[in-house]
Amino acid sequence: MSVLILVIAIILAVMSLTQKNTVPAVISFVMMMFLLGIYYIFMGEKLLGLFQIFVYTGGIVVLTLFGVTVIGAKFPKFEIRPWAVAVVSIVMIGFLIIPFLLPETEAPSKAIPLKDQVKIFTDFMLSLQFLW
Repeated sequence: MSVLILVIAIILAVMSLTQKNTVPAVISFVMMMFLLGIYYIFMGEKLLGLFQIFVYTGGIVVLTLFGVTVIGAKFPKFEIRPWAVAVVSIVMIGFLIIPFLLPETEAPSKAIPLKDQVKIFTDFMLSLQFLW
């Protein structure tokens, strides 16, 4: 399910970059940002997902639309460059495959107590003091 969400988000990102009209480009951008927020929520990062949806999908897109309506946008002529499409496609496929190839790391079983963390920090700072 999460891979499907990422694939749709990538398609929407490409659509937002290749649209000639501003409003459809921003709409596809909004849908992409919303899907990324949903993806974060599915991955267990609820706070990050909510920030993505409320801040980026809501606030940044409204600012973008406001800026576009005030300034206006004229896109230059669009040329299809097959080599650029090939490079971007290969890089995006690599970004999708690499996380599955990395070995899983084991989380630490026990947190370091706060007093030991403070001791490590102060010892480090004292060692830096002698460098000065």
